[in-house]
Parts: sequence; structure tokens; C-alpha cells
Amino acid sequence: METMSLSISSSKILIIGASSSIGTSLLKFDKKKKFTGTYFSSKKKNLIKFDPSKQKISEKFNLNNFSLIVLLQGVTKNDECVKKKKLSNFVNITLNKKIIDELILQKKKFIFFSTEWVYSGKKKFNSENSKLLPVNLYTRQKLKIEKYIKKNAKDYFILRLAKTYTNILSDNSFVNNWNKMIKKREKTFKCYKNQFFSPVFSRDLYRFILFAEKNKDYGIYNFGGKERFSRIDCLKIFLKLKKIKNFNLVEQKIPKRFPKDVSLNIDKLRKINFKPSTFENNLHEIYNIK
Repeated sequence: METMSLSISSSKILIIGASSSIGTSLLKFDKKKKFTGTYFSSKKKNLIKFDPSKQKISEKFNLNNFSLIVLLQGVTKNDECVKKKKLSNFVNITLNKKIIDELILQKKKFIFFSTEWVYSGKKKFNSENSKLLPVNLYTRQKLKIEKYIKKNAKDYFILRLAKTYTNILSDNSFVNNWNKMIKKREKTFKCYKNQFFSPVFSRDLYRFILFAEKNKDYGIYNFGGKERFSRIDCLKIFLKLKKIKNFNLVEQKIPKRFPKDVSLNIDKLRKINFKPSTFENNLHEIYNIK
């Protein structure tokens, strides 16, 4: 099959699955048009259709034109993974392995996005060596690919990604959902009680992708913000910045199969001289809060 011709420099970065909320945010930060993004089923302007079930990545793209490949594609909602188990296993495991095998063969460095939920949720500030206990099908699929990459590849970054909020105000990241509620003048907010995490801004992902392009400190990294918060902590910070004083807070019990604490120790990230930004400063910027 004919290789797709792309008039780009060798410094381009290819993002597989850029139609997601995170992918959309990455492209919004990409003012210099360094990224080339693909979509599978969710068609979006300026993205290239790529179906890895029908075509090899090296058939669709001339990989010599790319310095780094970012793997974002997949079925990402656990409910959908369970409802369509055969499909999600195919997309999240089989197709990812197919792409990864080709990248290994072509000696291309890549980033694979895993999740904070691979941890047991029984301790705070999980390190990369903490006990792994994926609680649902989606996280088990992620861990299978982690193990596959670790066994077969060398030039890779695996990012165990924390809860991510973005600059795409229309998406469903948790802070943007709160912002939509405020705009609708809703006053009652529901939050899980005593669930902790290390939320991270999508711009930090953008920064890390550019950082990883020139870095060879390969391996598995926790990728979260500097701080450990509960959902309620985050909500109160946001409402205070928005000057919302009169509101009702409904504290909900965490579902049994949800990990209680997936806050991340990011010392390994710091050791390679990458520092994420802070939650409150990012809120000021995203929502133009003076």
C-alpha cells in the first residue's frame, strides 16, 4: 500500500487518537503546528483518518518524518469497556500491540498513556513501585499494555496519568463540569468524600511531549500535579476563586470498586527535571480569574 506523503519536517510529532478531549487540548496548545493528529471514529477538522485495524501505521505514515509517536487511542470509559468487552479488548489491547510492534520494528520512540487507577488506592502518594491492583476492566487493559511494552520495547515513556483537566471549556473534565454548573446558576454540588488524587493540567502533558521528544530517560512515570487533593478540596478552591459563597455540598460515598487514594509521588518525574504546574494558578489562567 502506498505510504502517505506528508510535507513536514523531521521534528513533527504524531498523535494517534487526537480526537479525544485531551488530544483536542494538546492541539489547541500547539501554536507552532508541530503535531499531526489522527482520528478513528470521531471525525474532527484537521485530523487524519487512521484505522489501525485495517492499516499499519508505517503504511499510513512515513515514520521517518516523526521524532515521537503519542498513543492516545482507545476506549476510555470503563462502562463502555464492560458493555462492549470484545471490542474494547480488541481496541485497547490488540490494536495497541499492533501499533507498538510496528514502532519497535521501526525504532521509533513513543509515549503510552496509562492511568493512576492501576494503583490499589490504599495509600497516599503512590510511587511507580507501589502495589498495583487495577479495579476495573479498563485499568486491567492498561496494565496489560504496560507489561507488554516493558517486556518488548526500549525507547518508550509510560505515563500513569492522573485526573486531567483541560482548557477546552466545553468538555467534561471535572472542573469544566463545575464551571458549567456555575454558569447555569446551579448551587448544589456532589462530590465523593475522602477520595484523593493529584490532578494535572493538560498543558503539562503538552509540555512533557515536547520534553520527551529530546529526552532519553525512558521508563514508567507517574504523571500528576504537585499537590494531593480530595475532590472536595478542588471544588472549594474553585468556588472560592469564582467568589461563589452560597452553595450546597452533598458528600457521596465512594463506590466500592473505586480506589480511595490515587495521589501520586512524582519524585521520579522531578529527577529528570520536569516540574508540573500548580492547580490554583492554572484555574486563574483557564477561567481568566483576576
